[in-house]
Amino acid sequence: MKKIILSFLVALSAYASEVGYEAIMAKVGKEAMVLEIGASTCRACQKMKMIIADAKQSDPKLPVYIVDVRENREVAQKFKIQMIPTQVVLDAAGNEVDRHIGGISQEELLAFVRKAQGK
Repeated sequence: MKKIILSFLVALSAYASEVGYEAIMAKVGKEAMVLEIGASTCRACQKMKMIIADAKQSDPKLPVYIVDVRENREVAQKFKIQMIPTQVVLDAAGNEVDRHIGGISQEELLAFVRKAQGK
């Protein structure tokens, strides 16, 4: 039972991190961030959601945002996404400083956050 509740809370936390096009564009150029661009039907993307949820448990203000391309096609077009999952690293000015296609570990995700922040 505890595992079911924990899985539900992690899934809920990952879902709460998902944002749409308007919300993303409102943040671009105002803060450094990592965009996790994927889809709810993609297994690797689901794994990335869990990795992000775990990272956000340690630091809820972690500037990592999940975007579902099935619901937010504008983001996929703007960032020229060809495969998912893709992580796009943006600096505080909104410039893309790095990009990775495929799944990554939590350590790699945190390294991308540091890179976005110029650390």
